[in-house]
Amino acid sequence: MSYHKMPPNMIDLTGQKFGKLTVLKRAGQTKNGNALWLCQCDCGNTTVAMGTSLRRGDTISCGCLTPDRITNARQVLLTDKSVDGVPVPLLTKKVRSDSGTGIKGVHQRIRKGHTYYEASITVNGKRKYVGTFKDINQAIRARKEAEKKYYQPYIDALKNKENKK
Repeated sequence: MSYHKMPPNMIDLTGQKFGKLTVLKRAGQTKNGNALWLCQCDCGNTTVAMGTSLRRGDTISCGCLTPDRITNARQVLLTDKSVDGVPVPLLTKKVRSDSGTGIKGVHQRIRKGHTYYEASITVNGKRKYVGTFKDINQAIRARKEAEKKYYQPYIDALKNKENKK
């Protein structure tokens, strides 16, 4: 019989329930010294989780809840957070990390050795050309004006919709 002495400051989680997980026994530790616990999920699967993740509520299932969470998040986006079929949070999200200019909707183009900046905006699934500019600041201003013109009505409508609830 192998006996593993628990550190004096460790909290014994055996038998406790965290979300859909019931802790069965200690399952060792990570290379950083964090306690690992073998857990039984309500769905029947077992998984190993860090004690801190269990206690903080970061780990609440073996992974079986993930599809339900994705479906629920998508449903909320398409119903509660949409105006006339436009998902408003997508209008205000941050610029993509792979953006060449670091500005949403502004793209750098090089034609015949000259650099141009093209501004565009997508509304309701349709891309609208805003303009081509020699200076990036002009392109940024044009894009911001397009956001006020095309996005602001949807943003305001969502605020009104949420205030009525």
